[in-house]
Amino acid sequence: MRAVVLVAITSLAAAAALAGPAISREALTVEPIRLPVLLDDGKAFALEALVVKHGIAGRLPLAIITHGSPRESAARRRMSAGHMSFQAEELARRGYIAVVVMRRGYGASEGVWAESSGRCDAADHERAARESARDLRAALRSLATWPMVDASRVIVIGQSAGGIGTVALAADPPKGLKAAINFAGGRGSRGPNDVCSEDRLVQAYAALGKTARIPSLWIYTENDSYFGPDLAKRMFTAYSSQGGTGDFRLLPAFAEDGHALFARRGGVPQWRPLLDDFLRQHGLPTWDAPPGDPTVADLPPPAELPSKHHGQWQRYLDAPDNKAFALSPTGRFAWRSGFYRLEQARAAALEACGQQSCRLVSENDMLTAR
Repeated sequence: MRAVVLVAITSLAAAAALAGPAISREALTVEPIRLPVLLDDGKAFALEALVVKHGIAGRLPLAIITHGSPRESAARRRMSAGHMSFQAEELARRGYIAVVVMRRGYGASEGVWAESSGRCDAADHERAARESARDLRAALRSLATWPMVDASRVIVIGQSAGGIGTVALAADPPKGLKAAINFAGGRGSRGPNDVCSEDRLVQAYAALGKTARIPSLWIYTENDSYFGPDLAKRMFTAYSSQGGTGDFRLLPAFAEDGHALFARRGGVPQWRPLLDDFLRQHGLPTWDAPPGDPTVADLPPPAELPSKHHGQWQRYLDAPDNKAFALSPTGRFAWRSGFYRLEQARAAALEACGQQSCRLVSENDMLTAR
C-alpha cells in the first residue's frame, strides 16, 4: 500500500549537507509560550505552545507538532503541550526549532473548540479536519515571522485528529510547507473499533487527496483501536486514488493499543527510522546517525507496587517529562506527567495518590532517595 512520492534528492552532496550529528538533550531549551495567531477570518487568539530548540546560530527549519482529540470532551482542557515534549525533543535534536501547538479549545489555548464533525450518523470529518488546519496555518504564519525560523523549510507532524488536520493542511499548503507526517490520523472514534460515519471519514481523505501534493508519511499500527489497519488502508487508498502523494506504513502491534505509538517513548524506536528515511528522501534535515541513548529509562518497579500494576510503571516510564510517581506502603499509587515544571508534577502525583503516607518514588527518569 504505497503511492509514488514525487520529490527526490538529486545528489548525495545535497543529502550530506542536510545531515549532522545528533544534538544532545542537555543542549536543548524547553520554553512554554503563548503564541499569538491570526486566523484567515481576521480573528486573533493566543494558543498554548511549547518551543524546544538548541543554541545553534542562524535560521533553522521549523517542525510544528500537534495533538489528537480525546473521546471525552471534558478532557480537552486538561491537555497540555508538555505532553508532547519528548516528540519535540526528537525534532529539535535533528536541528529543527520544534513547536508543539495546542489548537483552539484544547489546554490553555484561547477560543472555543471548533472541530466538531456534527452528528455521528452524518459526520462531516472533512470540515473538522480543515478547521484543525486553520489553526496550524495560523501558527505557521506567526512562527514564520521569528528571525531564527527558516520559513522555507517547514514540516508538520500530527497525531490522531491532529494527523488528519496535518493532511488537511497539506491539501491547502501554506508557503514553505515541505512535508506532512500523519500518525494514526482520523476523527470520530467514540469507542474501541467504533468510528462515527466510517465511510464519510474515508470520503474526507479522498476529498483532501484531490489537492494534496505535499509529500506525506502515514504511520499506523496493526492494533490501533481508534483507526484499525483495514480502515487505515481504506483511508490511504481513497487519498492516493485522488492524487494525494504519500508513503503508507503499517507497523506491528504496539503495547496494548497502537494508537499510542507516537504518544509513548517506547514507540520511538519503531517510528524513528521511518521518519529519518522520509526526511532524507525529501531533502529535509535530519541527523546522519540517530543517538545511542535509550528512549525509555530502564528502572525497576518499586517493591511496594503490586505486580498487577507493573504495566502502569512502564507507562510512567514511557510518559513525557515533567513527571512524578507517588506510592504508599499499602500499594496505593498515582503518577502524573506532561507538566511544565517538576514541582507541578510532584504536587499532582501526591494529590492523586490521596494518602498521607504517599511519597514520591520517582521523578522524571530517576528514582528518588529513600
